Amino acid sequence: MIFDYVQSLSLASLLGLLFIALVLASEIGHQLGRRFGRPYHRDKDAATLATAAFALLALLIAFTYSMALMRYDMRRTVVLEQANALRDAARVAPLLPNDAGPPMVNDLRRVADLAIGLGVPYDPKKFDADVADMTDVSTRLWGHLTATAAEAPTSLPVYRMTTALQALDDATERRVTALRNHVPMTVYWILVGTALVAMAFAGHGAGSAETSRRVSAAIMAALLACVITVTLDLQRPDRGTVEIPVTPLLDAQRALAPR
Repeated sequence: MIFDYVQSLSLASLLGLLFIALVLASEIGHQLGRRFGRPYHRDKDAATLATAAFALLALLIAFTYSMALMRYDMRRTVVLEQANALRDAARVAPLLPNDAGPPMVNDLRRVADLAIGLGVPYDPKKFDADVADMTDVSTRLWGHLTATAAEAPTSLPVYRMTTALQALDDATERRVTALRNHVPMTVYWILVGTALVAMAFAGHGAGSAETSRRVSAAIMAALLACVITVTLDLQRPDRGTVEIPVTPLLDAQRALAPR
């Protein structure tokens, strides 16, 4: 539920919410430091805690970014695998005996259309419906091939088509799994919470020293908000600044177009 809500927000909304939260955390820490903090020359703990918090934050950012980037690379790879499997099946389908090729090519066109629109735009119901449609089309393809194999069991194209359909089903399943595989929201809550604590400690130190560092705090908040937002953006391959190109699937679709 929370994940769906976060996914539905625009990048600008995410960036704005994070920036405001981080600035507020810094300001709250600043006010607490002014009211309850000791003079800076006698309060070494505030600087130590802020340094430790930012060091932990840097580690968490690197860890989370690595997880998100790994999933992004996996989604980009499976798009190419699915496109290659479609092209292989499209090459073999016209070679099938007993006029079995045309209906299979039509179903392969449907697979290409569904693959291009899979997960775009973000809508869990549409995604589930597209996956169900792809399963139905796969069932029809195997039905056509089974009937053809019964009529020509020793046909080489039938054997090659069997291999091609198996590869297509495997690539489709890997892509569906990759689109469903996200960095757990718990990791992001820990990341955002650590960022808020780090900004609060930094503000507390400034308040204890009775200095105003609101401009530098705002700059740091903007930087952290941008980094966290980009990491979240890697989770959304269908939109944003970092999208998964479907060019290989578009090429496969054109190869399957009627001539």
